[in-house]
Amino acid sequence: MVDVSFANLLSVDDARARVLGSVEPLATEEVSLHDALGLVTATEVHAPHPLPRFDNSAMDGYAVIAEDTSGAGEYSPVELEVVGEVRAGGSDEVVVEPGTAARIMTGAPLPPGADAIVIVEVTEEKDGKVLVKASAGKGQHVRPAGDDLDEGEVLVPAGLELGPGELALLGSMGMTPVEVRRGPRVALLVTGDELVDPEEEPGPGQIRDSNQLALLALLERAGARPVLSERVPDRREAVVDAFRRAAESADLVVSSGGVAVGKYDFVKDVVEELGHIELWRVAMQPGKPVVLGSVKGVAFLGLPGNPVSVHVGFEQFVRPAIRRMRGCSSLLRPTLDATLTETVTKRPGRLHFVRVRLANRDGEWFATPTGPQGSHIQSSLVDCHGVARFEREGAKLDEGRRVTVELWRLP
Repeated sequence: MVDVSFANLLSVDDARARVLGSVEPLATEEVSLHDALGLVTATEVHAPHPLPRFDNSAMDGYAVIAEDTSGAGEYSPVELEVVGEVRAGGSDEVVVEPGTAARIMTGAPLPPGADAIVIVEVTEEKDGKVLVKASAGKGQHVRPAGDDLDEGEVLVPAGLELGPGELALLGSMGMTPVEVRRGPRVALLVTGDELVDPEEEPGPGQIRDSNQLALLALLERAGARPVLSERVPDRREAVVDAFRRAAESADLVVSSGGVAVGKYDFVKDVVEELGHIELWRVAMQPGKPVVLGSVKGVAFLGLPGNPVSVHVGFEQFVRPAIRRMRGCSSLLRPTLDATLTETVTKRPGRLHFVRVRLANRDGEWFATPTGPQGSHIQSSLVDCHGVARFEREGAKLDEGRRVTVELWRLP
């Protein structure tokens, strides 16, 4: 039975749907291919010409008329007159007629008249003649025009993150600049009087701030552009001022801490003062206190202050929102099925994200919890490959059970 204290909480999937409905893809712009790595295509890009553009040789050898080599062999070679040479990038006019051949290099255009290539290893050239010691079939070692792509075919779809392969293809077709969407400008606010820089020695009751480091790294990996990153003390006026600055500079405001109901948790109240709250609290563990709203018309997502809650909440809500703003066609992490290697228990009522390490044995995936699963156990994130979903109503997942793992990275 679901705990009544969690009965009215929004599910993770419903909360994520609201988050995604609160943001829109950003405006498009044109950038050089040299600056486009990791950016997302705004439109479908089509081939302006075939690829390859012309018939060309796949090997070093001789361009011939296949019929001229009929019956050629090691002990019965065919002799052809060499009428010239065709180089990759060369512009020499060479025509192959019956009884002739043209020396040719890999990638060079197939000369008029030729319909096959014989590789250099089965030939012997001397005194302007070439002995061909193997017959060639029509089209042998020839890359025909359009063998890769025909004119008008899709080079890359809309919503695709551009990697080296995509950039290479677009470059080969002269498609620069390319229309893309950049990542959103994100303002990051980390709250808490107890926090000091990692380089500092904490005083009594203080801790080193890991959330700012983690969130900046998570934002960068998600394709966002952090434009402001502040640590904010637990004073209402300081929180108000920080949120005003954040809204002036960003497309999305993200915070950690201050979203619960403690005496010094001001974030929720300040957001309501400067904008509005769309949702607060989600039926998940870790990370129940999640705030979705807006500040001065700018979308806002507030995460709890516990370190593991920051990571899990980011993956469930912030990263998908950023990807939607970037125009990505795929918003969520991929999943895989794995066999659980240890029994896990929990209190019913919330979807539990169990941090796991993955191993592949004989083609089957196995998931092992990374240790204690409390929201303060930062070591559970070390060498963590993803999270296994422990459904809301469940209380126990037995060893050997098949689970769905949201994949953060492969081992």
